[in-house]
Amino acid sequence: MNAGFIKVLLVEDDEDDYVLIRDLLSEVQNTEYVIEWVQSYDEGLKRMACPETRVCLMDYRLGPHDGLEILQGISRESTRPPIIFVTGWEDYETDLKAMKSGATDYLVKSQLSGPLLDRSIRYALERWKSEQELRKAYEEMELRVKERTAELAEANAALEKSSEEIKLFAYSVAHDLKNPVFATHGLARRLSNHCQDILDDKGKEYCRRILASSEQTAALVEQIYAYISARECHPAIGKVSLADVLQSIRDEFSSQLNVRNIIWSQPNENPEIPADRLSLIRILRNLVENALKYGGDGLRRIQVGYREGRNHHVISVQDDGAGIQDRDARKIFSLFARSTNAEGVQGMGLGLAIVKELARRHHGDVWVEPTNERGAAFFVSLAKNPPRCNDHQSIE
Repeated sequence: MNAGFIKVLLVEDDEDDYVLIRDLLSEVQNTEYVIEWVQSYDEGLKRMACPETRVCLMDYRLGPHDGLEILQGISRESTRPPIIFVTGWEDYETDLKAMKSGATDYLVKSQLSGPLLDRSIRYALERWKSEQELRKAYEEMELRVKERTAELAEANAALEKSSEEIKLFAYSVAHDLKNPVFATHGLARRLSNHCQDILDDKGKEYCRRILASSEQTAALVEQIYAYISARECHPAIGKVSLADVLQSIRDEFSSQLNVRNIIWSQPNENPEIPADRLSLIRILRNLVENALKYGGDGLRRIQVGYREGRNHHVISVQDDGAGIQDRDARKIFSLFARSTNAEGVQGMGLGLAIVKELARRHHGDVWVEPTNERGAAFFVSLAKNPPRCNDHQSIE
């Protein structure tokens, strides 16, 4: 600290001690100390609020009050100057308590000297300055945190609103596209069926292309709609018979299984699985449909398996078809991702993404494992004790 003027507030009820401290400070060579002397605790509290007061020297005993009581009654806000206690006796425990309560220093009157007082005051002022800077930095940091928190809250609210708007838009688009797409497909089919005799080869080719494009668009709209439903609708959990679900799936694909001479096998046991029935049907339908679609001409067998884990029911769908390459094993569950062997096969790459989302909704997962022979083996896990949301709509 540079040499200069320092105003000291001395709270001391003994005039002899005032004279002693005044004379000791007058001996300091490089700094001018100006002392304001008050004799009572209450007057001292009033004078501490004066902005000119740089430091306070206070007798540890002031009438009925002692230093610890005084410190407890003084605010530690930035307006209060640093306090140095001076006392008539040396007591380590009192010294320690005073320092812990907020005193900057604790001096014994019999040991006072000019240099000691000067050093203690300078130390108190430096420490106080550091504390003020830390307090200011902390307050600024708190303000920045509050501002940043408010900004993040506002950004999150905007993001949530935007996300809801995007979901609503996607849902609306998928829903609104269904009717015109199906209408286009139906009209193209009727045109092809009823106008064959008057259409030339080019007209027939145009009809064929319109039919193919409208079928592809309709399938895409259906799968987008199914994916959004899988993400947004809450499962209506109930006890579902696995055998009943598998019978429904087998009946749905019976014509394809018979025409292609594909052997179907399923587990003998019939566990009751806590799940949304329509979700479980959709999961197994997509897995079986994938086997039929991508299994290739060599597909001869589709085997559904079941095992009970510690926390999950695990259902598998395994085939002996074309299989899946290792590099495709992870990506095929992403949106619009298709395996390498899917080239030339109609599809949008949403089926397994829907399966993954439905499994997640049941606190489970889906994955593919390598087989000893050819083919692919898909596994889906469903939690044994999922949260029940029967008050919400089922996934359709």
